[in-house]
Amino acid sequence: MAAPREAPLADLARALDLPYLDAVAADPALFALLPVETASSLGLLPLREVEGVLSVAVSDPLDLGLERRLSAITGKRIALSVAEPEAIAAALKQVETSRRVLDRVSASFKPQIVREDGGGKEEVIDLDSLADQSGVVQLTNSVLMAALQRTASDVHIEVYADRLDLKYRIDGVLYPATDPIDVRHHAELVSRIKVMADLDIAERRVPQDGRFRLRIEGRDVDFRVSVLPTQFGEDVVIRILDKSGLARLGQALGLEDLGLEPDDAAAMRRAAREPHGLVLMTGPTGSGKTTTLYGAISELATGAEKIITIEDPIEYQLDGIVQIAVNEKKGMTFASGLRAILRHDPDRIMVGEIRDFETATIAVQAALTGHLVFASVHANSSFDVISRFAHWGIDLHDFVSALNGVFAQRLVRKLCPDCAGPAPAPDTARLGRTVPWPNAVPDWRGPQGCARCFGTGYLGRAAIVEHLDLSPEIADLMIARAPAARMRTAASAQGMRFLRDSALSLAWRGQTSLAEVDRVTFEP
Repeated sequence: MAAPREAPLADLARALDLPYLDAVAADPALFALLPVETASSLGLLPLREVEGVLSVAVSDPLDLGLERRLSAITGKRIALSVAEPEAIAAALKQVETSRRVLDRVSASFKPQIVREDGGGKEEVIDLDSLADQSGVVQLTNSVLMAALQRTASDVHIEVYADRLDLKYRIDGVLYPATDPIDVRHHAELVSRIKVMADLDIAERRVPQDGRFRLRIEGRDVDFRVSVLPTQFGEDVVIRILDKSGLARLGQALGLEDLGLEPDDAAAMRRAAREPHGLVLMTGPTGSGKTTTLYGAISELATGAEKIITIEDPIEYQLDGIVQIAVNEKKGMTFASGLRAILRHDPDRIMVGEIRDFETATIAVQAALTGHLVFASVHANSSFDVISRFAHWGIDLHDFVSALNGVFAQRLVRKLCPDCAGPAPAPDTARLGRTVPWPNAVPDWRGPQGCARCFGTGYLGRAAIVEHLDLSPEIADLMIARAPAARMRTAASAQGMRFLRDSALSLAWRGQTSLAEVDRVTFEP
């Protein structure tokens, strides 16, 4: 028979074999699962969530149906503890008071859409004025705000036959943003995003691309939208470009601030300080090429030289540097913009991406005629850049004469410092042909997962770089169109450190895992 209701709660908890808590404190994040109003009406307090189990403090442990109702509301397994009703009420009151304060403060920081009218003037529209506060409006706003808070680079909205998946790309890897959503909400969610990006909401058969800008807490954030028709409906990917992201790191942004190793930063700095020539950065989309180029030219922005960039789009705003955005609809391409820049008396030029023969030709000629040109190129390695320029039909003698150096880059996730744990030593064969420091003791570590890293085991990324320096032997091999394998062998004999070497050195020091090294690099 159950203990009598008037028995002290501590004795009642012991009788029911439940923990008794003298003091309780709520995790505010859990009220997304269990609203404050519901918790107050039930006389309980959510404490923490670990591996899908929600711990809850209750004042009435004899309510036998409470655990089942809580599981239905939250979708979680429930672990009950017992606390005095006064302690629970005080903790709920504190949460409710904090929430009201936050609501009043956030009212002055509502996101706004910034658009240009026909005359080029800014038109600012409150985000919430585009529609009433329906569930899909709140969902869209919450997804975008949470993506910014978690520093996501992309938001993915994927539709399947029975569900809608929302995912964030964080540090190059996709993570679920929420539990799967009912597929019935798909059409209105996509329509909401199309309205924000000024796309045709009636067109569902062809891909669409658009963009919108939000003004949040006084800063502008650009969002590029790609809509793609699929078997079950339209998939959406939203790329987030926070232009003030670098500025928040500090005005004196340097290459080391971006996570480059000192030797790699020194090599980039040497190439960037040449009076003229072509400095190329290569790597796949999302490998940090543009950010590293920003770091290099930021160090040169002393005011003594004219520095101009042409980008698609302008990803970050840099003080003291003239930045131009590509607008192909209005005739501003990389090639036409680069021609215009050359008439504007520049000292240093940055080309966001070389995509074609015309842009490549102008960049090489600019480098040969006394300008220092930075540019990014899509290629898998520093050696593949040569074949790209040869494929475009660029004279390789001119290209090699203009070239100061080629840098290939990848981004490797760093282990979370709060939860990284020891990992077993790998087989020697897995390390490849090199060991970073034969005489040093390795510190192999692996991901564990904690609250700080959202359970991923990783927090932030570091850049790994390989630098192809143009020795006379390498230059001759380039002009002769030698196979990449032969150039690689010659560069290795001259001491070149490849991408995998850089990644292994981070793993050797316990800054990343071997699984991450294998994910990002390979040994040809």
